[in-house]
Amino acid sequence: MIKNKIITVLAFPIAILVLWIADLSIRTALMPEVTVRIAGYDPRDIISGHYIAYTIDWEETDCTQFAGRVCPEDEFKNYALNEYWGDQYRFYIPESKAKELDKMFRNRRAEHNFDIIYKYTPGFPPLAKELLIDGKPWQETIIK
Repeated sequence: MIKNKIITVLAFPIAILVLWIADLSIRTALMPEVTVRIAGYDPRDIISGHYIAYTIDWEETDCTQFAGRVCPEDEFKNYALNEYWGDQYRFYIPESKAKELDKMFRNRRAEHNFDIIYKYTPGFPPLAKELLIDGKPWQETIIK
């Protein structure tokens, strides 16, 4: 009897966690993708790891891909604003590739277009999925 109670008490949080993960996975899989142009960068931070810090360049972003053909600037900003990053967004990258990306951003910024693919549905936080350089995934663009 006591064994059954212990198993039930231990299984309940695990079941809730599994249901939550399934819900997030399904919701994310069904979210449409949008591509936004980015500006600004900072590919490294000693304390926080390796990432690209960027702002979204709404003037260069195709707003026709959003509902009502209007860019949801305010909704994206609501998820970017915080006490540490200001209005910057972050896309994390492997440490081993930071040097190549840093070089590309610094030296050839005018030669390339940088975009982020987001999973986005109004009312939910936008989720950064992929960094694109000239329309290709960043892994295909940097020197191997």
